[in-house]
Amino acid sequence: MRELDKFFYPESVAVIGASNDEGKAGYQILKNLIELDFDGKVYPVNPKEDEIFGRRCYPSLKDIDAKVDLILVSVPAPIVPGVFMEAKERGDVKAAVILASGFSETRIPERISLEEEVVRIAKEASIRVIGPNCVGVMNTENRLDTTFAAGIKKVPGSMSLISQSGSLGASIAAFSVNQAVPIGFAKWAHVGNQCDINVLDVLKYYKDDEQTKSIAMYMEGIDNAREFMEVAREITAEKPIVILKVGRSELGSGAAASHTGSLAGADALYDAAFEQAGILRVDTIEELLDTAKAISMQPLPKGNRIAVLTKAGGPGIISVDEIGLGETAVLAKFADETIERLREILPPMAIIDHTDGYVDMSAAADEKQHAEALKIVLEDEGVNGVIHLSVPPTFLIPKEMGKLSAEAIKKYNKPVTVCYLAGQWVQEGREALEREGIPTFDMPDRAAKAMINMVKRGLMLDAMKDNKFEESLAVDSQNMSKIIQDAKEKNVNLTEVESRKILSEYHIDFGKYVLANNIEDAICKVEKIGYPLVMKIMSPDIIHKSDAGGVIVNIKNEEELKAAYEKIMENAKKYSEDARITSICII
Repeated sequence: MRELDKFFYPESVAVIGASNDEGKAGYQILKNLIELDFDGKVYPVNPKEDEIFGRRCYPSLKDIDAKVDLILVSVPAPIVPGVFMEAKERGDVKAAVILASGFSETRIPERISLEEEVVRIAKEASIRVIGPNCVGVMNTENRLDTTFAAGIKKVPGSMSLISQSGSLGASIAAFSVNQAVPIGFAKWAHVGNQCDINVLDVLKYYKDDEQTKSIAMYMEGIDNAREFMEVAREITAEKPIVILKVGRSELGSGAAASHTGSLAGADALYDAAFEQAGILRVDTIEELLDTAKAISMQPLPKGNRIAVLTKAGGPGIISVDEIGLGETAVLAKFADETIERLREILPPMAIIDHTDGYVDMSAAADEKQHAEALKIVLEDEGVNGVIHLSVPPTFLIPKEMGKLSAEAIKKYNKPVTVCYLAGQWVQEGREALEREGIPTFDMPDRAAKAMINMVKRGLMLDAMKDNKFEESLAVDSQNMSKIIQDAKEKNVNLTEVESRKILSEYHIDFGKYVLANNIEDAICKVEKIGYPLVMKIMSPDIIHKSDAGGVIVNIKNEEELKAAYEKIMENAKKYSEDARITSICII
């Protein structure tokens, strides 16, 4: 049994705080489990109720005379420790989701202590905990829903979701299934305060989950960045991780911190970290779902050369713009034979290859011409993927067009993203494609972005196979440990030079610098850098160099270099007569 199985595959669930009051979370939680026909036993618990939804209601957890795997706790925070004491006495409860809020997220000392007490009892009872202040998990395979979110259809899919926002995460799940062609999902999780089970635990579980082919995440911040990177790199070698990371601006970062208490961090650092870990970062909820959907349904392109095959100019130009605005994908260069074959089968007014890799089939193209054009383009060795767009007029049958196009696409091991415009008129055509594993999208920009992200995923995997990620992240841990250990033994802080050595192991470039022991040494060495210069004092006893007058900038010549050296040494003595000065750093 895997570590989190009792959360996602419990045989029995007790709802602590179940209610007949529609205004209570316990009402909706129980309603979801019953109406979805959860594949397991469900036991309502509330001392004030005898029956809920026609089911016997138990006064307390200890009164349930059957095995209980998972408890869903939706009672006021002060009552929660008592619930866990009952679970401990039973001995059979292995997992708990605490939906109740009012714990450490309040930052009130008493409430933090309350959460710590719950964790202590849970550990004593060997009960794993998700939450508190969360909405738990969903699993479409067994129709499990521990949340109080209403109206989320359980459409099975191959994407699994994790969110640092319960309400938005539930909305993303709802959005994934409430589309013209539902994306669906396999599993969903919101871990709240992460008092025990955290984001990384869920990611590791998804890695080994057979139903999960891709992972989509809404992220506000992460505290244990190093471990996150290590786990992500391990997962992305096998399954894609797509992340919508918010907090791009200072205002957004502040809002994220106030919401979850997570560290938002510098946005540029997240970009770099995600790229190193093989994570795809997206900008919108639509792109999050579209990318996870496309990657889980289609083969990845074996290069970045993409063709745009359209029936109308407007959607085609939108897609070409998406390619042109980035640096990941490029328009394919058709072979001469491809161009000639397209001219033979398409209407005379078709625009073929006026722009590399772009074909406007024209409004006169029929269902068979759509399919035949797809075959010709996909057969071109210079094409790695196709964005296919159509606005079927009334004389075309979308269902037939989708069927013929799907048959053509399935013959080739190349990805195709499709946008048929628009609405109910093209619904059956989209369904015909989706049934054959070909992703469709509401708008041309979404089809294009999904393809571009598939290209990016393919390039990331290639880099991993070539060990480029490992090489870029490889560090001389023995050397770093020695630097740090020496500082500990001397009971001194790391100097800037030592810090530079450590960070340079992570390939962070600080530019050129030299160390000098005296002014003559400095004059000789600055030729390697060139003026203007910055001079800093190096001392384990002077941490805040500027406060000590130990930094002088904009040194333009040798005369100013000499004056700066004398001034820095004078300032250092005034600041601390006993300060140990190891050298001068010149940048």
